Amino acid sequence: MILPMRVPIWFVCLFSSVFFSGCLQTRLPEGVVATVNGEPIHLRTIQALLDGRTSAGGAWETPSLQIMKSRYGDALGTLIVNALVRQELDRRNLAVSNEDMKKNLAEVRADYGQEEFSRVFANESLNETEWQNLLRDHLAMRKFENSILLPGIKISLSAVRAYYLEHAAEFRLPETLNVCFATAERKEDLDAHRDAFSNIAGPSPHAVSEQCQNILPQDIPPEWQKTLGALAGQTCAAPVARGPIWETICLNQRLAADTVVGMAEAYALIERQLLEKQKAAAFRHWLEATLAFADIRVSPHIRDDLLSPQCADVTPVAGPLPEDGDERREADPVAN
Repeated sequence: MILPMRVPIWFVCLFSSVFFSGCLQTRLPEGVVATVNGEPIHLRTIQALLDGRTSAGGAWETPSLQIMKSRYGDALGTLIVNALVRQELDRRNLAVSNEDMKKNLAEVRADYGQEEFSRVFANESLNETEWQNLLRDHLAMRKFENSILLPGIKISLSAVRAYYLEHAAEFRLPETLNVCFATAERKEDLDAHRDAFSNIAGPSPHAVSEQCQNILPQDIPPEWQKTLGALAGQTCAAPVARGPIWETICLNQRLAADTVVGMAEAYALIERQLLEKQKAAAFRHWLEATLAFADIRVSPHIRDDLLSPQCADVTPVAGPLPEDGDERREADPVAN
């Protein structure tokens, strides 16, 4: 429900290196910590974002002053990116509509139930209006990716093949066991399950709860390791009583070490990884180009929060930025 959106550290460093100058420090209205092309970002919105992250990720430890400054700087960076994305969608007549908001709000309320939905805001002291603004930002980022970034990205078969060959070692699997853990309240039900698993009887009783997974031998629970080593494929161990519950482990299949995952099997995974990599590169290029022409003003009280020691470890992005005479780039940093 809560949207713990954040931007990577390279954005904060990029923002700092490009705009950290005298013009960035300006007197702003009370409660406004920054403006993005004239659009204000309020301190209460930063707090709402941080509250949402806390609610989604659990309670924080008591943080140091430096950690708090870093979190506020990170949140402000996220909100600046959100504003730039929304403005880009507005310019292209692709803004998130009120109908989109109503639909997503209805889905969230349906997932939680109205009573639970209201209780979360009360218990976490969250401002629902600010949360809805963050939801709009979340939907805008999703729309930006789907409507602007993704249409310009194509993953070719040759790119997938090249990745597969370059990372061939990653597609050789160690010995893996496909095992099933089964439990029941009665030993007789697990005995029937053992017969069904070995295909010598009918279906397993409904009273049996079973969970199957691929697992490395060293990750097998210690109490089952010796028992499993003696099992052949498609067999189950004798049921063992653990308190009021009977348990057993069944071995479905042993996959030998160095089993190779073929390119056809790995295709979807590789394609998704290449897509995410290209999407991140496209977004970074758009953001660099957009920042070059954006008017971003930050209160001097936030000045130190935008800088981080981590910036020293961030390598600047290589790649063309819009030149002064490139009017099309200035108007349209990401071409459709």
